[in-house]
Amino acid sequence: NAGLCLHVETLYGDNTHHIIESCFKATARALREAVELDPRAGAEPPSTKGVLGG
Repeated sequence: NAGLCLHVETLYGDNTHHIIESCFKATARALREAVELDPRAGAEPPSTKGVLGG
């Protein structure tokens, strides 16, 4: 359970099927990038800890 809420905004398009398909594909790619281990970082998952100002 990720416990998140996802909002996807489409900028253009007329074909509902293609719009939905592109939303799912973009979401899948973003999630893969977020959880994929970077061989340069060893076994550490991607993180913004200590990077974001606040």
